[in-house]
Amino acid sequence: MPSILITKASGAKEPFSREKLRRSLERSGAPPEVVDSAVRQIEDKIRPGMSTRRIYQLAFGLLKKHHRPEAGRYSLKRAIAEMGPTGHPFEKLVGEILKTQGYHV
Repeated sequence: MPSILITKASGAKEPFSREKLRRSLERSGAPPEVVDSAVRQIEDKIRPGMSTRRIYQLAFGLLKKHHRPEAGRYSLKRAIAEMGPTGHPFEKLVGEILKTQGYHV
């Protein structure tokens, strides 16, 4: 695949990296055949200037459709980052979860 520049969240441009996409899908725990299929399908949809957010959405959608637990793991990092820079909302969330399990926080 020729080098296609994509747009990062910061606005910076960088070449699309098949290996970065592959590693992110592998870290979700998806089986190798699912990773291979998702990479192929996403590569077919990559266009110059496409955002990394859109690439993430495509990958998440494919995982969610076929492997829901892996999709949840794939989206966890992004979900935590979207909670805010302080980490406090995440601490509160975990505290509430632990309370429902009978722990005192």
